Amino acid sequence: MHARQVEAFRAIMVTGSVSAAAAHMHVTQPAVSRLLRDMETEIGFTLFVRDGNRLAPRDEALILFREVERVFVGLDHIGRVAQDIRAVKGGVIRVGTVTSLNRLCMREALIPFLERYPSVTVIFDTENTERVLDLTAIQHYDLGLVYHQEDRAGLPGEVIGRSQAVAVVPHEHPLSRKDEIALSDLNAYRVILPGRRAPLRLALNSALSAQGINLRTPIEASLANCCAMTAYGIGISVVDPLIAADYSDQLVVKPLQARIGLSYQIVRPPQAAQGQLTDAFSHLIKRAVQDRLRAQPAL
Repeated sequence: MHARQVEAFRAIMVTGSVSAAAAHMHVTQPAVSRLLRDMETEIGFTLFVRDGNRLAPRDEALILFREVERVFVGLDHIGRVAQDIRAVKGGVIRVGTVTSLNRLCMREALIPFLERYPSVTVIFDTENTERVLDLTAIQHYDLGLVYHQEDRAGLPGEVIGRSQAVAVVPHEHPLSRKDEIALSDLNAYRVILPGRRAPLRLALNSALSAQGINLRTPIEASLANCCAMTAYGIGISVVDPLIAADYSDQLVVKPLQARIGLSYQIVRPPQAAQGQLTDAFSHLIKRAVQDRLRAQPAL
């Protein structure tokens, strides 16, 4: 038997006539009659007797219909499950992001994600880069947003944007009048630096060392706090331009003569299966980072 024959048989049983079955299946009456005839030929016995304009099922048809209904009830259940999967009813996604990018991630990714998937549980944490990488590696996070590090390339991931570190200074600061800030300029002022294990700090240390510069009395802070402390006049900072953009109304952002590259990466656990939730969240993060980078003024 063919599935279409069984569907025609079921439609006749449910509706009671060939014409109604044809309307139910969106085909012509002759097509339904042909499917029924072919099915009876295939199985070797008659299923219906004509009663006026209706078809009356024989005992054999009633027995067969019970089995057919079990199959169709199962198919209906599968269809409902597929709809639930498509609608993502329920589910959990665990996301880790570096502290300095959590505001961007929350505004531009988390909020629209929850609007699209209101019944999904989101575990959203902020950590330093090393911690996000370590927790993603042991599958504590489904996704991580970090600054890319070449020596941690073992985790599957995608670089979603690249930029250059910038200097931020108060509006009335002497360095605010320069087109570019040299690393040697930093030596005359108190500098607020990212934590010593942050990828930006490691790259900055290499650049300073290459020029033989040893900063005096620096302050260490998170990237976000670097900008906040600079806004209070405590010092000047070298930071990520995405962080600097959040303080563009309070601080002057200047390019560095020494180009210190930064990369943003979405990482996943090793051998982790992808799904609707992780794909949707990744897309939102990627778009948020790239839109913010495109919006940066040419420095």
